[in-house]
Amino acid sequence: MGAPDSVPEKAGQPHLWFLANSPAGPVFVAHSNGWVSGLQITPGGREPDPGRFVDYMLDEVGTDVEPDPDPDPKLVARVSEALATGRTDVPVDLSSRSPFHQEVLRATARIPRGEVRTYGELAAVVGRPRAARAVGTAMARNPVPLLVPCHRVVPSSGGVGNYGFSSDLKAKLLANEGVAL
Repeated sequence: MGAPDSVPEKAGQPHLWFLANSPAGPVFVAHSNGWVSGLQITPGGREPDPGRFVDYMLDEVGTDVEPDPDPDPKLVARVSEALATGRTDVPVDLSSRSPFHQEVLRATARIPRGEVRTYGELAAVVGRPRAARAVGTAMARNPVPLLVPCHRVVPSSGGVGNYGFSSDLKAKLLANEGVAL
């Protein structure tokens, strides 16, 4: 995840969105000043719904977002490559999250493609070994899924666990990365 400990300069910068392709299907990508601030997977083969994404960004990230009339080709290419390869070096803006959630999401971004961690293991990584449920909440509130690969976090009881877009999609994403659960 690019520059994980820095914060983007957002004063007066609009948040814009574009559509990109991913292993999960079409995704909306919101960005501001070169930082990705939100990403939403289009669930279950549905047509992408810009209104739903605008509502998501307002409700979950706390910002309004508009269509990008002329997306920066370098940003689009970088995001598209990251989505295709599972790389996590795109600069993401996590400032809408609590400091604890930011720490958990930064640790999640360091989970290599093809590997998983349990909620408890991730809690231990951030120095809160008894906070597995809080880690689960951070995963559920991840504003940039796929770029911060919350699908790589699984329950210690086995299986894939929950995923905001569907457990089947989480299993598919992990299988595409070579993870057998």
